[in-house]
Amino acid sequence: MGEAQRTLLQLLAIFCMALICAVVLHKGVADVALLAQDHSGQKFWVALAKYFLRNIAGGAGPGA
Repeated sequence: MGEAQRTLLQLLAIFCMALICAVVLHKGVADVALLAQDHSGQKFWVALAKYFLRNIAGGAGPGA
C-alpha cells in the first residue's frame, strides 16, 4: 500500500470519527432540549438524572 493510500485512509478514518462524535453530540443536545421543553425547574433535573441513568443502562431517550 502506498503512502498516498495510507494518508487517504487516515483522512477517511478521521472524518468518520468526527462524524460519529457529531451524531452523538447532536443526539445528546436534542434529547436534553426535549427534556427542558417538557420539564421545568426541579423536574428538569430529576428528568435529566433519569435520562442519564436510562442511557447508562442502554435504554431509550426521552419520550420512550
